[in-house]
Amino acid sequence: MLGNKLDESSTNEPQSKSANGVSEGRRSLLQIKVDILKAVSAGYGKPTQIMYRANLSWNVLQAQLKSFIDSGMLEVEEYGSRRRYLITAKGVEMVDSYQKVVSEILR
Repeated sequence: MLGNKLDESSTNEPQSKSANGVSEGRRSLLQIKVDILKAVSAGYGKPTQIMYRANLSWNVLQAQLKSFIDSGMLEVEEYGSRRRYLITAKGVEMVDSYQKVVSEILR
């Protein structure tokens, strides 16, 4: 009886669907990382631009940018007190690989 109650309540929750039928909700860490790399590869290199483009908080963005620099997917260009992030070949390869996997799965 309790199991049925839980099953019913979980099916009553509204879930939005994207055009390809995949449910939308909270993003995974992988999706957040890909969104950052896509923003930088699209030419949004300033931290605030990346933050808004990838729809992230400042703290999450800073942690991820550091991770990308450490792994060699992004490099930072400093001019004065400002920074600009650039995607490396490794970062571009990562985004391309991710997009290939997603397109194969959603086919």
